[in-house]
Amino acid sequence: MTPARPPGAGNVTVHLVGVGPGPVDLLTVRATRLITRCGTCLHESGAIAPEVLALCPATARVVGTSGVSPAEVMGEVRGAHARGDRVVLLLPGDPSQHPAADEVTRALDAEGSSWDLVPGLPATPGADPAPVTPPDPDPASAASRAPAPAPAPAPTERPTPAPMPSAAPGRILVLGGTGEADRLADLMVTAGLDVVTSLAGKVARPRLPRGEVWIGDVGGPEGLASWLRANDVSAVIDATHPFATDVSDVARRAAREVGTPLLRVLRPPWEPRDGDEWIRVADTAAAARCVRERFRRPMLTVGRRGAVAFSGDTRGSYLIRCAEPPTGPLPHRYLLMLDRGPFGVDSERTIMARHRIDVLVARNSGGESTAATLQAARELRIPVVMVDRPGATPGTDTVTSVDDAALWLVRRFGSR
Repeated sequence: MTPARPPGAGNVTVHLVGVGPGPVDLLTVRATRLITRCGTCLHESGAIAPEVLALCPATARVVGTSGVSPAEVMGEVRGAHARGDRVVLLLPGDPSQHPAADEVTRALDAEGSSWDLVPGLPATPGADPAPVTPPDPDPASAASRAPAPAPAPAPTERPTPAPMPSAAPGRILVLGGTGEADRLADLMVTAGLDVVTSLAGKVARPRLPRGEVWIGDVGGPEGLASWLRANDVSAVIDATHPFATDVSDVARRAAREVGTPLLRVLRPPWEPRDGDEWIRVADTAAAARCVRERFRRPMLTVGRRGAVAFSGDTRGSYLIRCAEPPTGPLPHRYLLMLDRGPFGVDSERTIMARHRIDVLVARNSGGESTAATLQAARELRIPVVMVDRPGATPGTDTVTSVDDAALWLVRRFGSR
């Protein structure tokens, strides 16, 4: 890792991005990536589709430049320079042919700011026309540059697919430690994307996903935000455990500070089925109170930190199963079983019967890894104290599967 560039250090590169012709989903991957990661967006008012402007981060400064003098435009660039922002100037059509491009680039050269041109992807047969028509002072010239209309396909033919973008988004950070994170990393590495999976380092021998792996503390919101800037991260995908609320909060705050798109992959929770006897509680403290009052031989599957809540019980005989040894005080009488799913129904039923378990304590994590444990409890008619999930974070894009996460990436950066 390298330290993030402080605001105002070095020249801000200004990207003159062409956003047409064609609908927003025909933007090149590079154009989409620059827009979704910009700090300041300058655009020709009324000539850029709202769908394009909607790609800008919520924290970006978005300024319309119609009727604004070149000096004022350069003032915005200098302000972005002082903030350390990445600047995009959105131009309809091909930026190399736009009448404002020469004037802007000459002013940038005079300021000593670097710049580049990012052409748009031409419309393809079967694509809808662009919703916004760029103004042009010379109608004849505009007509000569307009693409010829494509013939409609025959009823029995499929439209010619758009070409796959040749560019790729920048680095993508996956906050992992779950099966969903591993499958997502495998999918993106196979697609040739630059993926880094972050593991908290709390498991001594973690299962390593494909691609680059970062093991250790991210350093809180400030440390993660600095890493996102320094490593030019295009998107963050939080695929951590549903109960890993601390990590999710750090990711949300860091992504908001940097303006990096954030996606939460949150598997669906379990729902009670016929034959289940669930006692739903809000947290592990409430679960511990319920167990002390009503049961004597509980089986705990609440993670190594969750077992601490039961440490005050001096009467029960506990079976505690964790992937790693728990930290902190534990109940007076317990048997520790170190194991990691997925588990089988037969083995789970045997364990519960052998240890005469009278209640299962579980967190509503969802997924298939420990679903067999719930089935074994159902078959043995053992009640389950189920700890409800923490509330979802409002304002965060959330999907429930790896497939939906892949679709989110395609919508933002194009397919490969």
